[in-house]
Amino acid sequence: MAKSKTNIITKGYHGKVGDQFVLKNHGSNSVIAAKPDRANVVLSQAQKDQCRRFTGAVHYAKNALLDPVLKPVYEARATKEKTAFNLAVGDFLTKPWVDQIDATAYSGHVGDKINIIANDNGKITSANVMIRDAGNAELESGACIFDPVLSCWVYTATTVQTPVAGHKILTVVKDLPGHVTEKELVL
Repeated sequence: MAKSKTNIITKGYHGKVGDQFVLKNHGSNSVIAAKPDRANVVLSQAQKDQCRRFTGAVHYAKNALLDPVLKPVYEARATKEKTAFNLAVGDFLTKPWVDQIDATAYSGHVGDKINIIANDNGKITSANVMIRDAGNAELESGACIFDPVLSCWVYTATTVQTPVAGHKILTVVKDLPGHVTEKELVL
């Protein structure tokens, strides 16, 4: 394949040229490729679902870059290889996850701490904890505070709950696009 680093004819152009070929840009490279023939392609339900998810991701990214609060969040992480738009699309397509619920310092007393280690490829905007008894009745709940020193979300107990054996700690984390992930720990 021939390459040209200073191609003034196709540099920066992209899209279909007639019904013969397409121009693409990959980083600083311009590529000429045969026009794909998708006339006889039948998509599976999973492929249709993924197309809908990707359409939603593109819609989210466009709106995020118009939002004066979200735009700087994505632009701050942008690089030459990953634009703010690409980061926003990826953030929409990936849900946050909870790595660990650390309740070793929780014994059912006011002020006890529960640490939540959660991650996202974008940014987690909130984390909440609900403590339930063995019968699933809610005992207490509230928002976690992010501790940058510990690099985790911290919930501080507000009520006395003893004994704690059999209690359940439900953690709910949310990211910028609004995806919610839950994880439960049984004590």
